[in-house]
Amino acid sequence: MNALRYVGLVFGVTSLLALSGCGSSSNPVEESGTLELAVTDAEEDFLSYKIDLDSVTLIRKDGSRVDILPVSTEIDFVQYQELSELFAVMSVPAGIYQSMVLSLDYTDATIVIQDEQGESYTASVVDSNGQAIQQMNVELSLDNDKPLVITPRKTAQLTLDLDLAASNTIESFNPPLVSVEPFMLAEAKLDLEREHRVRGLMSAVDSSQQTVTLKVRPMRLQEGEFGQFTFAVNNDTRYEINGVEYSAENGLSALASLSLSTPVVAYGVNLQDDDLPYIAHQVIAGSSVPWNNQDVLKGTITARSGNTLTLKGAVLESAGQSAHFRQTIHVSLSENSQVTGYRLGDADINQLSVGQEIIALGHYDATTTGFDATEGAVRMKINRIVGEVVQQSPLVVDLSHINRRPVDVFDFTGTGHTALDDADPDYYEIATRDLDLTAIETSEWLQVRGYPSAFGSSPADFDALSILNPEFSSHLARLMIHWEENAEASITVENDTLQLVTTDARTKLHLRGIPGSTNLNMQVASISAAEANGVYAVYTKASGIHVFRDFSEFAVELNRLMTQGLNPVHLTAGGLYSDTSHNLSARKVTVFLSASLAASNTLEVSE
Repeated sequence: MNALRYVGLVFGVTSLLALSGCGSSSNPVEESGTLELAVTDAEEDFLSYKIDLDSVTLIRKDGSRVDILPVSTEIDFVQYQELSELFAVMSVPAGIYQSMVLSLDYTDATIVIQDEQGESYTASVVDSNGQAIQQMNVELSLDNDKPLVITPRKTAQLTLDLDLAASNTIESFNPPLVSVEPFMLAEAKLDLEREHRVRGLMSAVDSSQQTVTLKVRPMRLQEGEFGQFTFAVNNDTRYEINGVEYSAENGLSALASLSLSTPVVAYGVNLQDDDLPYIAHQVIAGSSVPWNNQDVLKGTITARSGNTLTLKGAVLESAGQSAHFRQTIHVSLSENSQVTGYRLGDADINQLSVGQEIIALGHYDATTTGFDATEGAVRMKINRIVGEVVQQSPLVVDLSHINRRPVDVFDFTGTGHTALDDADPDYYEIATRDLDLTAIETSEWLQVRGYPSAFGSSPADFDALSILNPEFSSHLARLMIHWEENAEASITVENDTLQLVTTDARTKLHLRGIPGSTNLNMQVASISAAEANGVYAVYTKASGIHVFRDFSEFAVELNRLMTQGLNPVHLTAGGLYSDTSHNLSARKVTVFLSASLAASNTLEVSE
């Protein structure tokens, strides 16, 4: 019998589809390889982006089709920021696959957007013609030189990316309206920069080999066949099992003592080209996993009064039901509420202060619309704050965003020893312990990871675990340009570099780790290729999406299409930005071309 290998599928702000497979098969029609599915990331403009993924169909070179999605699945892509989730491990017929079709259902979509002040709106969704959307099929052609090859005994990889920036345009906040033209990308490898999550029921624990095998149960699904998956652990792996935290061997022993079919969630980032591509750095199991008859609430605390938390812009997952976005929801705590996830020592409800991202397990009361965690559990997440340096030491910042939410959303009342000591977002004091501050200067932008100080204990206002001091001469960034129908705009290709003119275009440059970075007034004048084999795509309604790995080939096709009278409407790009050369060295570019622009528009694009 042939040993089957993994093919992975990932979705996120990019939504990513990951598979794997290389080599050849003497009988590709009859033999099979194995497929994994997963999910990830989203832009800060969206607080919720919930749609149904109805089907994913691979099309083989001989024209035969293979459906690889076990069930239609509701996905909120915003819940997969910088994260991908393993969706399934399944048998797929071996062969060469050159294209695919995805079916997206917007009938019951929930798309929530936020403006620069953090106000949120549930948006109506229309297509590019202004018509309400229901079902949409997305056709995607892979690079002819880099098709998906699935064979037995070999691992193949394909990342499919539903690019939210390229797929959506926020037309207005009053009324809230988003136009959608789904744009997918694909490349034959996994995104190694993302954290990966796998959920399921425990099938086996091998303490000698330090491995754990799960029956995969993705998202919040509790039924269905999604295959098995094995991951590794090591001495750095942290565990939370039935509300108790462990590390290293003690955690693995506690995990091995659990009965089979116990729910488990594992997070890992160490992907390797071997038989165990996932090494988990965190494992959660037993009652710590929201599984049976538990309601789950995810969000960031925006205010606190006594033992009542306020969360604005939270996601509620009611037991056995769909996830729902909540503009505002209140959470009740007690001394019996379990608190975990704090990396700086033991935790209780006092650690739950304004700006803390949480996952709460408890009971949602539909009558009072409140969330009761008095006998439940709250897991603390590591938080990210962004601000401009006011003072180097002790470190003080003018706070801009907390966990991608503008600071105007938060009420810091009660955070200090006295009312006079309450955290001041204009003068936000950070405890840095032994972190190196020598390179930090006033007026610089920083991203700091850590936890808000215990409620009622400020100052300091925040305990730092790490500090990112961006170097804007070479910084990861995403660019979005949308040309209006009558805009005078152009993109010209010169020596494999795109020269941009964005007059009358809507432009957004997002620097990683700096939410709202459009306010920095940085401009992009050109785009070049970061590497020979990136992911570059052009989309026309007539022929769908065509993906290239080589930037030069992409530019040639783009110019060919423009010569035929098509004009660029929307462009997104991701890579390293330089504020000195105003160039984006991109490994990902998408261009949507249309014949709908006015004939006087003299665009020339290349990406």
